[in-house]
Amino acid sequence: MTPSPAPPPSISVSVSPASATVILGNTQSFTATLTHTSDKAVAWSVNGVPGGDATTGTITPAGAYTAPANLPVPAAVQVKATSHADITKSATANLTIASDIALAITPTSANVELGASQQFHARVASSGHPNTAVHWSVSGAACPGTCGTADVNGNYTAPQILPQPTNVSLTAQSVADPTRQASVPVNITSKFLFQLSAPSNVSTGASVTITATLTPVPGSHPSGVVAWALLSAGCSGAACGTLVPGAASTGTSGTVTNTATYTAPLAAPSPNSVRITATPQADPAKRAQATLAIQTGVSVSLSPTASTLAANHRRTLTVQVTGSSNTNVALSVNGVAGGNTTVGQICVLASNPCQTVTNGNTSQVDFLAPGALPQPNPVTIQAVSAADPTKSASAQITVINHVVVTVQPGSVTLAPLAVQGFTATVLVLGTANQSVVWQVQGTGCTSTGICGTINPNGTFTAPGSAPNPNSLQAVAISSDDTAQSGTANVTISSGADIVALHPASVYAGGADGFTLRVDGSSFVASSPGPGSILLIADTARTTTCASGTECTAPVTPRDAAATGNVPVQIQNPDGSRSNAVSLVVVAPGSSDDVISLTSSAPAATGKDIVVVDPTTAGVSVPGDDVDLNIAALGPFSTANNSCTLVGNPLVLTRPASGTSTMDVCLFSQSGLDTSMSYTVSGSGDVAVISKQPAGLGIIHLTLQIPASALPGARTLFIQNTNLDKTAASGVLEVQ
Repeated sequence: MTPSPAPPPSISVSVSPASATVILGNTQSFTATLTHTSDKAVAWSVNGVPGGDATTGTITPAGAYTAPANLPVPAAVQVKATSHADITKSATANLTIASDIALAITPTSANVELGASQQFHARVASSGHPNTAVHWSVSGAACPGTCGTADVNGNYTAPQILPQPTNVSLTAQSVADPTRQASVPVNITSKFLFQLSAPSNVSTGASVTITATLTPVPGSHPSGVVAWALLSAGCSGAACGTLVPGAASTGTSGTVTNTATYTAPLAAPSPNSVRITATPQADPAKRAQATLAIQTGVSVSLSPTASTLAANHRRTLTVQVTGSSNTNVALSVNGVAGGNTTVGQICVLASNPCQTVTNGNTSQVDFLAPGALPQPNPVTIQAVSAADPTKSASAQITVINHVVVTVQPGSVTLAPLAVQGFTATVLVLGTANQSVVWQVQGTGCTSTGICGTINPNGTFTAPGSAPNPNSLQAVAISSDDTAQSGTANVTISSGADIVALHPASVYAGGADGFTLRVDGSSFVASSPGPGSILLIADTARTTTCASGTECTAPVTPRDAAATGNVPVQIQNPDGSRSNAVSLVVVAPGSSDDVISLTSSAPAATGKDIVVVDPTTAGVSVPGDDVDLNIAALGPFSTANNSCTLVGNPLVLTRPASGTSTMDVCLFSQSGLDTSMSYTVSGSGDVAVISKQPAGLGIIHLTLQIPASALPGARTLFIQNTNLDKTAASGVLEVQ
């Protein structure tokens, strides 16, 4: 008896490498080896999902595994190869997904005034291609009530009330790997000015107005709430008079004015004075006090009682006389009637040039400070009652000769073409003029624009490449005193930096490749070479760098075959790499949606619109990115193959029964061809049944119109093989 043949050996599968560690977003190649079979095909899966997914990573039919952009939990996955010949045979490899993310925040610290905002930028560095998004948060002893807020873009807004302690921490936490984060200290400052204006005395039974003025630093918004208090050592309750707070008002410059009306008692207390205190909620330490003497008979008040004024500037003074119908007063400066150019002058309110006050019956005058510092300083202004010369009031004004300018943030490091806002503060030392003139200065700023630009609002745009040397200053010069200025130190980083991609997003599944243009700084031009190399999905591409700010390279259909983020980097000849920027690949919509608006319902809600760039954005000029635009259309004659281009709409006439056809032609300067799809809006009743080239970028379409077609305007849609789509709205009309 002949023995039976031995069974064929069992198929075996092995995967190499058997284990690996992959940084977020990077790629690892696997090889499957099969024995005892001629069918070497395998199916790849990740954690049991064919082809993987965005959470645990994806793998191509060729065994190229790409780690996800976000670290999964757990961070270990299995890559499996299953034999096509025998699906019961498989092998796995163990993968550890790792993160080397490092975060840095600029600026590295900041002083932010109450209610003001400061922009922070987080930079995610990694040898891989992780998700570069971050979550911003604020922490501190005063949180969450009074420590400020941070939005999704890193804009920190300080609270309106000064917290204790005044320091908080701003943190950027990686979305890709929440264990990686960076923090910078933020100190909340309180530089607003708070002044109290009140008369020095008041007659019994009379009422006077007390004014509290809060002057914020430009760009800040401290709380304008003020608490009032009335105290006296010689009385209590109604025996001290009454203090009634009034309404607050905010000026165009942000200055908040709070008033209170004080009414003195009918009988003066002993001692005959009261103290009024105004406390700003924004910073109680800045409270101000005024002491009023309560006098029987005539009284004179002059306010503000004390202030600081820059040379050649003005301060408005208010004079009040109570207890007499004669409200005339005699005004003097350092004993000089009406003052003079040496000690300062008393002027008619708002007069320019200064007009001498001739009528003593005036409630407001201007004091014009001298051009040079007077002696003595401060000067004393005295108002003497004409009704009772023994009654008077005085005010002291200190004259200074300069203003102080500060700039925040004081020091930053920026990438080329980055944008940074600066804030200038002109300390109100005698002037209310907060305006400044901005300049960019530096030893390397040898020509216009080489060090960047700064606009009148203090927004600085860095140059396309670092100057030499790469340090410069943003300078704010006081408009009130051009001899005074403040500076911020700016360092421009010299490494390659990507600012924008063109296109930045495309639809997945396009049949053709396209050209990707990268804009940025510190690239190396291809001529004379060697130039920078564009890395797409960590693979070097044939790159053309026309300049140090622009490089182009081809993107293949395979690069954009699946949805996700395709990492893009620039590698300079010295091996250094730029920041990674993602080319976003999104799934095209499965169907078109119609948004119907009417006069009674002019808005539609719940509509999410996904928009991508045309794939021609990398080769077209700005403003002309769409290559499918219809320049003209008209009827097409099949008898003589001629196209007559006319204005739209083009009328499609319905037959009385059955169907009819109409031949039309379309023209585009960039050319239309039969590889593109052409459809007509509606339920499909009007169909494109034929498309033929007609030369010179003209396409000949045959439309079929049934008798049941709905009348009205129609839109013609055109889509190329890269899934770029355009709509010629209302170019057809069914009648």
